[in-house]
Amino acid sequence: MQFCFSNPKIQTLLDSALNACPCGKKHALETTGCVIDENAAAMLAEFLKAYAHPVVFCDTNTEQFAKKLPFYTAENCVVFPGDGHATEIAAAKGEAFIAEQKPDILVACGSGTLHDITRYCANAVKMPFVSYPTAASVDGFMSGIAAMTWYGQKLSFESTPPVAVFADPRISAAAPARLTASGVGDVLGKYTSLFDWHLAHLLTGEYECPTIVALTEAAVEGVLDALQNKDSITVLDYTCRVLEALLVSGLAMQLTGNSRPASAAEHHMSHLWEMAVLNGKTEALHGEQVAVGTLAVMDTYKAALESRLDWETIAHLNFEKIFSDEVLRPVFGDLTPGIRKENMPDGTPASSSLAKIRVTDPAETAAKVNELFAALPDAAVLRSLAESAGCMTTVVEAGLPSDDSFRETSLRYAPYVRNRLTLLKILSACAVTREN
Repeated sequence: MQFCFSNPKIQTLLDSALNACPCGKKHALETTGCVIDENAAAMLAEFLKAYAHPVVFCDTNTEQFAKKLPFYTAENCVVFPGDGHATEIAAAKGEAFIAEQKPDILVACGSGTLHDITRYCANAVKMPFVSYPTAASVDGFMSGIAAMTWYGQKLSFESTPPVAVFADPRISAAAPARLTASGVGDVLGKYTSLFDWHLAHLLTGEYECPTIVALTEAAVEGVLDALQNKDSITVLDYTCRVLEALLVSGLAMQLTGNSRPASAAEHHMSHLWEMAVLNGKTEALHGEQVAVGTLAVMDTYKAALESRLDWETIAHLNFEKIFSDEVLRPVFGDLTPGIRKENMPDGTPASSSLAKIRVTDPAETAAKVNELFAALPDAAVLRSLAESAGCMTTVVEAGLPSDDSFRETSLRYAPYVRNRLTLLKILSACAVTREN
């Protein structure tokens, strides 16, 4: 198989990453190929001839597409609720089906949640899976990370990327427009995720690959071009561009070995809301929440630039207070031990991403941070782009509380859901440290 992308820049960058990447790291992909083609179902069936017993994971929304696959039978297909989530309950159902059927490969027929369940189960039983996306709604199709809500806590599990992806763009183009808008929201979130990656590299020396950054930026540029020409291109072409960007983002995560190119503060906002510790259950899609989170984070980052970062506080963070019961339990309740473990894997502040910050010359560092800020798009322009794509842009649209205190509390506590350095995590830690 091979990777078939319409943007030649993407192919060039992908080749560079896989062949003597300038960063010096040897990158690898577990996914052997990706096609976006109207004959995807037939090509998938041909690919699966090398396997004796494939089984299909789908949900009540995507079962109609599973039934059209040439190898489908009622016995080799497990159906999950269309409004369900990737939880320990869904994982148990998938693993039980695998134990009963004893397949040699899984097929994920659906969108984000269905893929997280499939990749988690595939990894649990050490079995390959193939991706058959049915909507351009999320960038996790080719990821090796399963985003699961595990006993109430949002966790990322290292899992199995698909061995191949077969996407019929007609299916995604015919999906509800809301799903494609969700995908655009996930793509626009790369602005803040890349900013946070640059910042972590600057402040801690965290690994960063310029080629993977450029690959992610090329994916975003493809969607921006599609948005700017939306009135002059077909729905099919527009959806193909969004789908391609989402798939490339998944490849970027594989090449990096984690979700750093695609997920940072804006995703932590989404994860916090999905945990429902500040709010009730929200029916907003992942990409919808990411769009709202991106805009809130962008506004916060711009405000931080205007007020200047407090380097003195950053250099003397009060870790005992930052990760204390006093701060965490009022929000996270019984999840507090898990949140503390996420942020301090070995039980000490030294294992926190915040503890890795090293600033020897605050003035020089501040100047470099300002350069990163300057590269961010104008918040009003980004909001306009999101609105033109039909993305959700406010917490109210996402079914979340409308009061200002909810937004501010979300910004304060979202960084705790991952032990990943972001500017939002730094701002939150500084605020806690300064409080009496």
